[in-house]
Amino acid sequence: MKLANYVIMLLTMMIILEFIGLPTGLSSILNSFGVNINSNTGQLISADIGNSTFWNWIFANTGILVLVSAFAAVIVGLFAKSFDTSLVIAPFIVSLASLMIGTFSGLISYAASIGQNWTIAIIVTIFIPIAAGFIMACLDEFAGR
Repeated sequence: MKLANYVIMLLTMMIILEFIGLPTGLSSILNSFGVNINSNTGQLISADIGNSTFWNWIFANTGILVLVSAFAAVIVGLFAKSFDTSLVIAPFIVSLASLMIGTFSGLISYAASIGQNWTIAIIVTIFIPIAAGFIMACLDEFAGR
């Protein structure tokens, strides 16, 4: 599978686990986008992107400078075709990998805290092949050119 498939699969899995109420480490990112989820019931409390800290950061002075510089980089990239896109993709992949590791460790800690050791085996059985596939897709994307 391609790296984009793993990115979509991992993000979807983390969002579903967050809605279920399991610890994923994604709650702080969702809060910055204005999405608040009740951790006990998994119920969506509010989703107000227009008044979120991320929205305010984008349209603050720093955010406008970042957007202008990103737009300028895209324009320069259109004229200079030798720009390596993996330099843009790599920070997102690293942050997704850290979220995946945080989700995996949070689920293992949660399963250990409830005393059901068989759930740890199920979590490991699900996450280890996905992590191995994600690593192979990253190697294929960045080193397999």
